[in-house]
Amino acid sequence: MLIKSIHAVSMCYKELAIIPVFENDQKNVDWLEPIDRNLYQSVKKVLDSGDMKGKAGSSLSFYCEEKPFERVLLVGAGKRRDFTCEKLRRLVAGIDSVAQSFNIRAYTIFVQPLLPFPVNNYSAGKATAESISLSRYEFDCFKSKKEKNKKELNVRLFGAPKGAFQNGLHDGAIIAANVNMVRNLINTPSNELTPESIADRSIKLCEGNSRLTCTVMDENAMREHGMNGILSVGKGSANPPRFVIIDYAGENKGKPIVIVGKGVTFDSGGISIKPWNGMEKMKYDMAGAGAVLGIIKIAAELNFPHHIIGLIPTAENMPAATAYKPGDVIAMASGTTVEVISTDAEGRLLLADALHYASDTCKPQALIDLATLTGACMVALGNKAMAIMGNNKGLIRRFIQNDEGSGERVWELPLWEDYDELIKSETADIKNVGGPGAGTIIGGIFLKKFVGKNIPWVHLDIASTAWMDNNEKGYFSKGATGAGVRIICEVLRNWDK
Repeated sequence: MLIKSIHAVSMCYKELAIIPVFENDQKNVDWLEPIDRNLYQSVKKVLDSGDMKGKAGSSLSFYCEEKPFERVLLVGAGKRRDFTCEKLRRLVAGIDSVAQSFNIRAYTIFVQPLLPFPVNNYSAGKATAESISLSRYEFDCFKSKKEKNKKELNVRLFGAPKGAFQNGLHDGAIIAANVNMVRNLINTPSNELTPESIADRSIKLCEGNSRLTCTVMDENAMREHGMNGILSVGKGSANPPRFVIIDYAGENKGKPIVIVGKGVTFDSGGISIKPWNGMEKMKYDMAGAGAVLGIIKIAAELNFPHHIIGLIPTAENMPAATAYKPGDVIAMASGTTVEVISTDAEGRLLLADALHYASDTCKPQALIDLATLTGACMVALGNKAMAIMGNNKGLIRRFIQNDEGSGERVWELPLWEDYDELIKSETADIKNVGGPGAGTIIGGIFLKKFVGKNIPWVHLDIASTAWMDNNEKGYFSKGATGAGVRIICEVLRNWDK
């Protein structure tokens, strides 16, 4: 697939011309006359008929009586005053979906009706490239008879701004390609993607790039570091746990930004076993780990200037004679003791050891973790946003300010000290669940206990957005979404601002 911005009609793909149309502005096509009079007359005739109102999601196609274009597709963009960067993504995805249904090899989008963009030109270019690439994603690796793939239609954008928009197209294509790589990882079944294979893929990702190094701890190395949280979660599985450290050496030296991703390759719930219905989706419980790999790869390909370290604690949570049990007490790497109330609250045990390692060994300037941590996040936010919590308002604000540009929304939940009472244990220092309410917040409160003093930290609970059961966003098909990759990359890109 090739997405290219052009400024000469001779360079347009002539099989299909696509023209966005806003509501209450659908007859304003005078801008088209100096570009191509035949196209202008054809479009004006249709718009004057009133058949296209410009409502979002609507479309109308017709064949041109005169060349150079063979067919025209008018696509409704909704009300201009309501147009946002996210609506631009959905519009472009809808355009590509309709174009895929035609028997063509390429198409041209006329960008002029969308100008000025609802965001800066760089963000608009990035959103355009991301939308097309993400919407074309398919996961059919394990089908013996593959269905006909979506056509790899090439796209040309006529009349788009030069400079920053082109840079956005370039970066957006790289970001989307890596989000799709992450989606592949998450969609891969757990009999193929084990903790060891995550470690192997991490090593392979770093090969051939002198700025990337990968270190993998096995069980013995983790015991030496006292990582009993990770080891306990992995005790019930035949697939041993691993702790992966990926170091990206950007040009700027100094304290790193550390990103931690939960890597539970399959979550049965352990002894506190989950209901059978929907358990097949629990392969997605390593979505945080997959996101870390995608973020590190994007940082290397886009030459982010900062020193970034990715940490992946990865294990498989299974019920067995050797599995950890409710009532067990675990001495974590930090020295804090945890009473296990539910073995299905395993992700926070992995993250706790990783957050302590990040704080104690990496000495970060900022610490970010992301995890499919709580089902309660879906109850609170649906699939519209990920929950964000943390100990530093400035760091949280970075994410809130960049959610529109990334297309990934965040919603802050509090970590008030009042909630600490809910995880106090009579047997150990703390317990791994509170309850029955505030499940997502309790997860954040637990993790906060393992973050070093004075280290800015945020926690993203992506349980609500890492998996889609439908196609309502337009540019995501059913399954893994690669949640967290785009917003964290946007925060990193704007870090010095």
